[in-house]
Amino acid sequence: MPAFECAEILPCTPDAAWAAVVDFPGRKIHGACYRRAELPDGNALSPGHRIELQIGRDRFTSIVTGAQKPASLSHRAAGPGFWVEFTYRLRQCRDGDAGYTSDDLGCAHLTVQAEYGGWLGSIIAKLRPRACRHYVAEEMSAIVSAAESVPAEPVADA
Repeated sequence: MPAFECAEILPCTPDAAWAAVVDFPGRKIHGACYRRAELPDGNALSPGHRIELQIGRDRFTSIVTGAQKPASLSHRAAGPGFWVEFTYRLRQCRDGDAGYTSDDLGCAHLTVQAEYGGWLGSIIAKLRPRACRHYVAEEMSAIVSAAESVPAEPVADA
């Protein structure tokens, strides 16, 4: 199945990054393409929970297929002839990560992947890979923006 992926170091801890990943209602604030994002089954995401999304003119109900706080989350939206599954993987960044500097010690490394399937999903991924990459980049951008808006912890005087 065709998959598109991007990875980035976020300026916060993995726990704070997890909060940004699961804050789908916050996507309206941080993501330019989101018109609506709701969690009708509550904020504690687990398999089977619904995520109601409106991206541009398109409305989707995505179902959480896996959730392991604070390491990974996946959800799948499906329609006639297609499905797309988004997977978010979080871990503490390492010095081998692209763009790593010593300032990133203790920060989160996030990978966002979108996999397209079904006959229509495969055609979309083959004929419009740029649009598919754009969706993944927009998703990453919304999460990074949310992570950057997390208030910094005060530094204790020694």
